[in-house]
Amino acid sequence: MRQLVVFLAVLALTGCISPNRGRPIDYGEFPAAEYQALATYGTAHVSGRAFAKNRAGNIKPAAGQEVSLIPATDYMKPLLQAYTEQRPITAPDPRARAYTRQVRADSNGNFNFVQVPAGRYYLTCQVNWEVSGTSGPSTVGVFVLSTLTVREGEKVEVQLTR
Repeated sequence: MRQLVVFLAVLALTGCISPNRGRPIDYGEFPAAEYQALATYGTAHVSGRAFAKNRAGNIKPAAGQEVSLIPATDYMKPLLQAYTEQRPITAPDPRARAYTRQVRADSNGNFNFVQVPAGRYYLTCQVNWEVSGTSGPSTVGVFVLSTLTVREGEKVEVQLTR
């Protein structure tokens, strides 16, 4: 499941980008030592709501979508760069996926992560909704990303949107 979520995030970043934006950004060499030093559990909580607004200004929750909490390591900086610059990105090393946490948002887009170690993170989600068209309904969506820093014991509330 984790591999699927990260793959979908990469796909979302690459699928909506004009090929004129240049070559995909590469993650580079995987720093195994940096990841092995990351704490597995902590005492912080991260919760919030993932959503997007459509062109009419209506809020579309990330109902039933996977929300990912990714350690913001030096290795993962290209993810933020690709999101900010709206550029394509290559797939990360599969070993990085083991350090990513996922939860499924409820029908209102609410999510909750528990036992989060202190650190800096990227919070990501794909928000999809249906629209009516001349040839029937179709699904549209947007990839959302936010950075956050968590301290031990802290309860962080996040509005994950674009």
